[in-house]
Amino acid sequence: MKIYYCDEWSDIKKKPWNIFDEQTACLHHQKKQPYTAILTEDEKPEYMVNVTKKWVSVSFYDERTRKYLNYDFEVVSDGKLFLRTAMHWEYDETGKELNSLIIGYREDGYLAMEKRDFTTGFVEKREAMDSIEKNWDVYPEFGEYLFLCRKER
Repeated sequence: MKIYYCDEWSDIKKKPWNIFDEQTACLHHQKKQPYTAILTEDEKPEYMVNVTKKWVSVSFYDERTRKYLNYDFEVVSDGKLFLRTAMHWEYDETGKELNSLIIGYREDGYLAMEKRDFTTGFVEKREAMDSIEKNWDVYPEFGEYLFLCRKER
């Protein structure tokens, strides 16, 4: 898997903004300045890892470079991440968004879910308590992002 670095990724244009080299990205990481790591397989983006001082997000892309899964982690203490939000999208064969699922988590195990069907307009909302042990992870070292790119959380 090859890694490219940039300021950010544009989902609309499906391309990076302001690509920079590994040394520049490493300086961003050390100074806790925002940057994006694009993890590619056969030159196709598979994961985008946005790294900042206060949060880290991981986006998963399909073969048509559409985001279908996103995890937003909050930096809750030095080196510890907590998964606050998980989002999932499904598309039809033309690329039109069919439905979305958003789940928000709290450290006490409370979660709120919203599922939206864009075809019918139906919105389902639920709240529950659940185990959050899979929501914890560690702040990545520079260049070490793949462990955050797990679908099963």
